[in-house]
Amino acid sequence: MHARDRQLLAGLARVNTEIGNATIRLLTAQVDDAEYAAGLRKLGADLVRIGAQLAARAGELDGRVLDPAELLADDEQPEARRAGS
Repeated sequence: MHARDRQLLAGLARVNTEIGNATIRLLTAQVDDAEYAAGLRKLGADLVRIGAQLAARAGELDGRVLDPAELLADDEQPEARRAGS
């Protein structure tokens, strides 16, 4: 495993740890819609960012680069498209 991969997975571990903390904050902030929306947005951005980094690294390893929209699609859809091609 490359040092870069270890850093990537360490970033995933940090995001994973933060999900619990963010969830608790969101549960207590629901009375304030603006704060709740900002928390949801930040958590979503963190998850998208780490997901895009993981997918990009996978693409470097196997040459299969995904369009960003494919990352947001149902997991089974890309497989179905490949199988049908």
